Amino acid sequence: MTPPERIGIAMVGCGQIAEAHLKAVAAVEGAALTFAVDADAGRAQSAAGRYGAPRWSTSYDEALADPAVHAAVLCLPHDLHRPFAVRAAEAGKHVLVEKPMALSEAEAQEMAAAAERAGVRLSVGQSTRCGAAHRRAKALLSEGRIGRVVNALLQRTFWIEQLSTDWRRLQTACGGLYLPLFGSHDIDAILYLLEDTPSRVWGAVRVASPVSDGESDGFIGLEFPDGKVVSIAFATRCRQRREETVLIGTEGTLVLTRQRLLLNEEPQDLSGAEDPFTLQMRLFVEALREGREPPASGREVVKVMRVLDLVREASETGQAMRF
Repeated sequence: MTPPERIGIAMVGCGQIAEAHLKAVAAVEGAALTFAVDADAGRAQSAAGRYGAPRWSTSYDEALADPAVHAAVLCLPHDLHRPFAVRAAEAGKHVLVEKPMALSEAEAQEMAAAAERAGVRLSVGQSTRCGAAHRRAKALLSEGRIGRVVNALLQRTFWIEQLSTDWRRLQTACGGLYLPLFGSHDIDAILYLLEDTPSRVWGAVRVASPVSDGESDGFIGLEFPDGKVVSIAFATRCRQRREETVLIGTEGTLVLTRQRLLLNEEPQDLSGAEDPFTLQMRLFVEALREGREPPASGREVVKVMRVLDLVREASETGQAMRF
């Protein structure tokens, strides 16, 4: 089938994070916002008006029935990711769903299977891997600039005073605090950089934040078949903000944040990089037009959801879990 001249996008959920995706659609040649959907009619109408969508509605079914819609971008409470993605697939629409992919590995597996049955593409908004530092680090690793990675350390500490929406405070809707909102990015970024799958997962998390009933502090450990290990430490009530990944190889070291990359203490040039959300959208649209799997495909990101599930299980049992 000849792909359309432009991929018609339905933005489903027009709240806070949708704004980054709306800007990305507007910036990507070959994409067009054709529908805006939100339970709040004013938000849907506003998004459509600001970004030129010909249609808006509070009804998801209306968007799925529109032949001008080729793909749905889902920016919804996490407990809605699975049902909305499955409905889109069954309607023959491709899907880009915000992270975390789902509330559990089982839900993620169901989403991936639905897309495969329908012959549509499913991608997850793992935008951290689209950042300039991570993409350049990936290239340096592929070139063997630090040899074989033997150890990786990731630290994320910051202070959450309050969450932007009520549903993010609830375990039932959000799925936690650190693990779905930030851990989904951190785990995906590590697996993306290492191009490997862990063999064992362990960790401990605790609930100690007044803003959420989800995990606020803890650590995660990953062991890989070749013996390398990854350690992730996180705290959401820390006054010292730090977000840093250190990759230790047999021949060198990479240190990266979202804005900076050091190779053996030498700063690397990250100028001229494309906005991560724009790049993510462009790669998604290009994959649809070329009939291939997009980056951060559903099947790939199922592994991230499995790690998050195993961290919770390891914390509850006090045991390392086999992947």
